Amino acid sequence: MTPADPPPSEPDGGDPRLVALLRHEIETAPDGRITFARFMERALTEPGLGYYATSADRPTRAGDFLTAPELHPFFGRCIARWLDRTWTSMGRPQRFAVREHGAGRGTLASTSLEGLRAEGSGSADLVEWQPVDVPGRHPEPGTGPFTGVVLANEYLDALPVHRLVQRDGVLRECFVTWRDGAFAWVEGAPSRPDLDASIRRAGVTLAEGQLVEVRPTVGAWLRALAAELRHGVLLVIDYGHPAVELYGPRRMGGSLVTYRGHTAADDPLRWVGQQDITTHVDLSDLDHHARAAGLTPLGRTTQARFLAALGLGELLADLGRRPDTEIPAYLAARAAVARLLDPRHLGGFAVVAYGIGMPADATLPGVPDADPTLADGAGADPTPAGTTGADATLAGAAGGDPRG
Repeated sequence: MTPADPPPSEPDGGDPRLVALLRHEIETAPDGRITFARFMERALTEPGLGYYATSADRPTRAGDFLTAPELHPFFGRCIARWLDRTWTSMGRPQRFAVREHGAGRGTLASTSLEGLRAEGSGSADLVEWQPVDVPGRHPEPGTGPFTGVVLANEYLDALPVHRLVQRDGVLRECFVTWRDGAFAWVEGAPSRPDLDASIRRAGVTLAEGQLVEVRPTVGAWLRALAAELRHGVLLVIDYGHPAVELYGPRRMGGSLVTYRGHTAADDPLRWVGQQDITTHVDLSDLDHHARAAGLTPLGRTTQARFLAALGLGELLADLGRRPDTEIPAYLAARAAVARLLDPRHLGGFAVVAYGIGMPADATLPGVPDADPTLADGAGADPTPAGTTGADATLAGAAGGDPRG
């Protein structure tokens, strides 16, 4: 699917009310410009108008892209197995919250809770699922200390970013202005001095003309999370790379992508409020701020390895053995498993776990405490030792971009 031509009254193809609000903010700003982070924040989450605020069906086949929970219930079943074993490793607490950031329409919650019941988990009746999303979509979770798990599945990639560019050996910021009846880019001195902190920590020297995106809000998010999570685990699943790779010479244009109608593009200034805007996660920056917030690294891997260790292949095999399984349902499941394991697609996503109040020798299911595939930034082989033949066949059966 490709976007239709925008009507004459909407030269940028966006929601005219949101366009007007952003234009007003720009034209009343002292320099006639705003940071791209501010533009992205309003384009995605402006109450009643932003991309995520106007529909919960964005990550669906009828929407603009597919996330793992929407691809097939098997993903939720695997998360259920992980939650059950993590709850057990925590000593089976009688109060166990699962706070899901970026919960959308609740698909991961429903499939995971169903999975806990199907697995006969003792936590099935104890779990308090706390969805966190745009204001008004779900009841706000309570404040104060809690015990449990924080899930961030494809959440961090949508947090606002600043865009930077290297010009004549000097780092410049890309701001958004209004010019000739449309949003446009304009460069200037960085809006804050620490925007390149992760780049400097990694010892990376940007090439002339290289574009990068940085996400300084990750630190504040982790500090707020750590202030409330008394005992438990943070599990992040997202597409991302260590800073050395993310800001390396192979990514001269940065990692920003837009999605509309399952079509990827790279112009975030069009279709304002009507397309997704996303960038890859800086895993080094995530690790730096997590440790600074008092979180302890527990493990890291890729989504393919994570799901394989939690029995994704077994779920497919069980479905195939059931006499009541219809062929179309099995083929759909098989295609979904292929996509989840494909290292060029969802299988290549990073899975990173951090803990608070966890035993020093704690081990988590599916998340080994040392995985060199992320340490050196290389893509992972999605067929680790012990993976079934069916998994190995499926791992190379599909291709595509991260969000489909």
